[in-house]
Amino acid sequence: MQKPNILIVEDDDALRGELVELFRALGSTAVGAEDGAAAVRASQHQTFDLVLCDYKLRHESGLDVIKALAELGNAPATAHCHLMTAHIDLTPSAQAEIAASTGGLLFKPIGASALRRLVAQASGAPRC
Repeated sequence: MQKPNILIVEDDDALRGELVELFRALGSTAVGAEDGAAAVRASQHQTFDLVLCDYKLRHESGLDVIKALAELGNAPATAHCHLMTAHIDLTPSAQAEIAASTGGLLFKPIGASALRRLVAQASGAPRC
């Protein structure tokens, strides 16, 4: 089982730092990015087995970030790209687009057991 490399795209500095530290404590390598541009830069230098991206970043949609990472060609398979949100009032069309483009939506706060499951799945994650 490989040590998964995880990209956390989150504009809240404290939450991003906490997630990076938590994933490292779970035995992963984790990198934080504050926005889509930083996520793209990180993905140009290394590959990731799992991407967690905030759905509503300050200046962009997390879904657009996931799509931009997929265009680079070294992103993990769609099933290993997840959006995170604290909002539960998404439109049906937004929910359908998320379901078609990602591995799903994680609602904040995300429990430790869910994060451990994601790490286990990412350990053998296939690439696109």
